[in-house]
Amino acid sequence: MTHLPPSTRLVDLHTDWLLQYALETTLYDPSLYQRVRSRFNQVEGYLQATSAAVLSCFRGADDWAAQTDPWAALDTLITRVEAEFAGRILCSQNDLQRNRDDADGLCQAVIGIEGFDFLIRDAADLERLRALFDRGVRLFQPTYTASSKLAGSSQPGDDRGLADLGRDFLEALAVLGPAPGKTGPRALVDLAHLNPRSCADILEWFEREPARLDRLTPVYSHGAPAHAGFDTPRALSNDNLTRLRALGGVVGFSVGPPFFNSPRALKAALEAAAELPFRGTPGIAGLAVGTDFMGVDQTLPELSNVEHVVSWIDGEFEPDTARSLIADNARTLIELACGSPSKAT
Repeated sequence: MTHLPPSTRLVDLHTDWLLQYALETTLYDPSLYQRVRSRFNQVEGYLQATSAAVLSCFRGADDWAAQTDPWAALDTLITRVEAEFAGRILCSQNDLQRNRDDADGLCQAVIGIEGFDFLIRDAADLERLRALFDRGVRLFQPTYTASSKLAGSSQPGDDRGLADLGRDFLEALAVLGPAPGKTGPRALVDLAHLNPRSCADILEWFEREPARLDRLTPVYSHGAPAHAGFDTPRALSNDNLTRLRALGGVVGFSVGPPFFNSPRALKAALEAAAELPFRGTPGIAGLAVGTDFMGVDQTLPELSNVEHVVSWIDGEFEPDTARSLIADNARTLIELACGSPSKAT
């Protein structure tokens, strides 16, 4: 694969990067992750074609349930990312400046947690969020399955909304952000895998006190506004998408099944989302890509890896729009999480 220059490489809002090691290390029980065997070709050349990414720490529900100490199990995931990611982890403004000054083209990344279902079980567990943030975790996805105590998930039959513990979770994340009038790192709260009711509740939490957006940023890291491939609705109904864009939340579009069955459908969804005002102005701002390549069993032939995705966007959209979708919108979000004073994408 060609080593792409940084200006043409993807900034990816979601990858389960560690899953590529699920069958060969003690980090996971290989018997629980046999499906990843068919996904390895989807991440071929990933680091060469990606300039930055959100690396989500993920375990399946059956894996989490088997852990006698879930917080220790999370620690092993984060430690593995810190020790073996072949790029640079971003946490602060100093990291951002150092990487702007470097010309070696290494992939940059921020760490995310994909689901707190087995981690936040009562109010006392919220005290652990500060340590995660101080360690460099920047993206916090509250819910993955119906086991969550924080909010209802997209699993069948889970029609719960945001729980009181979930509201406390949001408050705890907001406190981690910069004080009023200051700049500094802040958390991103990820709405992926929520059901529409929970998603709407979180959006209402922001709408009720817009100043919260100065300390905590809502994101939809991967998926799509419409999910024809699923039996149950996922978070981003058109109403929720409209509200999220009004708040300035960035949306990472996944690039194939079960979200989209053709490149044409993906392009149509991006164009429809761009018609919804982003902080009051329609346009491509706030739209990005979350490939989820290690989390899906099937890809589209035209969009089967990152280099194909970049080439397709570059060929389908005019240059400024393509550059925004490929990198600029997502990069600005990542820089915001690491303490950049800029809020615009």
